[in-house]
Amino acid sequence: MAERRLDVLTVRIYERPGAAPIVPRWLAAAREHLPEAVPVRFGDTEPLRGRFDRLGEKGLLEAYAAADHLLFLTGRPPVYHASLAVPRRTGWGPTISHGLDVEATPGDERVRRFALALAGPATVYLSASVSGGLLLDGRSLIGPAAVPPEPYLAAFGEWLGLPPEPPEWCWFGPDYASLVRRHTPGDAVAGGLFYTGGPWVPERLRARLDEVDPINRHARRMPRGLRRPPWRRWST
Repeated sequence: MAERRLDVLTVRIYERPGAAPIVPRWLAAAREHLPEAVPVRFGDTEPLRGRFDRLGEKGLLEAYAAADHLLFLTGRPPVYHASLAVPRRTGWGPTISHGLDVEATPGDERVRRFALALAGPATVYLSASVSGGLLLDGRSLIGPAAVPPEPYLAAFGEWLGLPPEPPEWCWFGPDYASLVRRHTPGDAVAGGLFYTGGPWVPERLRARLDEVDPINRHARRMPRGLRRPPWRRWST
């Protein structure tokens, strides 16, 4: 199969570890809104050896339970890559992040409905941004992207805050909806706030990604429980 360059929509879902189990939510959302996101293969190392047509949901649940940090999925085009984070009991911060790379435009309603179906009370922030110029080799995406997506906001599980600039679209979970509602326009959706464009969030809520010292990259204000004391950050 010939190689080609393509732009993909990168969707990230940031959650507190106490969120409802992701595997049943993912499968239910995919079956209802984006069937191509039902995994074809899965595993925690390449090549992905688990086959959903043989092992089914039970096998996917077992692989997720056995994964150390991330369980990787491939679906059917236009869904080329996804990852489900596994909550760690010790050593990492209070946030986990699931992701999806799909060849779609930002206005694709199926992708939006799929992502919002995953949102819940423990979802902190959900966004979609464009990763431009990725190489598709067969069914594998190869980076880095020529045009990078929204910066990753939870390295080692440490939540840094909202991004400095708005993505293509996003949804603020209950933790943030009350903090941004007066300043940032949006529609009440799924217990949170769906950003509809216009003024971005107050500066005090934005991650300070340009800071050289990682300790200083956190936003000045974050929802309770998402900021850990400095001596507990970046531990392994």
